Amino acid sequence: MEGVPPHQRVVRALTALADENRLRMVELLAASAELTCGAIGTALGLSPSLVSHHLAVLESAGLIARRKAGPCTLNRLRRDELARHLSGLARLVGAG
Repeated sequence: MEGVPPHQRVVRALTALADENRLRMVELLAASAELTCGAIGTALGLSPSLVSHHLAVLESAGLIARRKAGPCTLNRLRRDELARHLSGLARLVGAG
């Protein structure tokens, strides 16, 4: 998200996290190194298409990274980006 103003990056991250399913995915990914879409769907009881949609939103916000590993796509939480967005929010409201 180069060239995007810091406040807009925070808005994108918070918008992505404002959905209960995506927040649950972040929580699940935080407890694991990497997970496939199938593993996420099974753990959360969500359809593959819904998982794929939510992961795309999280990736677009810069909160997860995805990589191909053979026939699978592995997803991992970008903890550094999540922390950066949350600290950016704290700065915006004068708490950091």
